[in-house]
Amino acid sequence: MIYATRVAVAARHVGTFVLHFAHGSLLVAGLVVTVVFGMRVFDQGLSGLPLNNLFGHAEASVAAEDSLSPADLVAVEQDQVVVDPEHPDRLSPEMERVTEYLARRYKVARAAVEPLIVSAQKVGQSVGLDPLLIVAVMGIESSFNPFAESPFGAQGLMQIVPRFHQDKFDEKAGDAPLLDPTENIRVGAQVLKEYIRRNGSLTAGLQQYGGAADDPAEGYANKVIAEKQRLQLAMRQGAKLALAK
Repeated sequence: MIYATRVAVAARHVGTFVLHFAHGSLLVAGLVVTVVFGMRVFDQGLSGLPLNNLFGHAEASVAAEDSLSPADLVAVEQDQVVVDPEHPDRLSPEMERVTEYLARRYKVARAAVEPLIVSAQKVGQSVGLDPLLIVAVMGIESSFNPFAESPFGAQGLMQIVPRFHQDKFDEKAGDAPLLDPTENIRVGAQVLKEYIRRNGSLTAGLQQYGGAADDPAEGYANKVIAEKQRLQLAMRQGAKLALAK
């Protein structure tokens, strides 16, 4: 009995030693990793480290797609979305790639983004606007939140103020038409088209749409155009990946 008790005590001591040793080893390993990482940051800066070492692959991919070089800006201006007039409800290959990009960037399900892009594609063809311009406005105005509402009363995806555009509402749209994504995109595209025509240029039309017609820096228009260029770049890079497969 005494012998068994001594064995049990010895086993407990051994177990305690092993636990302390393992804990210490993990602590040392963690310190080594931290020191190595800190030395790399000190030596190279965060910009010198690969993005996918700091973030996930998807985040690194989106960050790369969001960066626009001067060469990219020249290239993407030539890219156009081609919509099949016989199948306006079917996303074109270009808009498929844009949908994938937006789902990653805004971290939402593709199934939630796709109907919005389909509506932008259909409405763009109907009113004569580039669908990517409509999508860019949605991104800037609401980050694709169909229930967004500003302190000034602007509602929905394209942030439309109801009292200014009631003449454009569909009578069948219900009591809150601008909270219906399809109706919001339709009305928003009509408003944008009207402003572009009235002001004589895309930039001036965007400035009026953003309520910043008197801004000499044209900040709102620049934001929307930059967003559209990112979408074009994502479309182009997606095409390259598809060809590489």
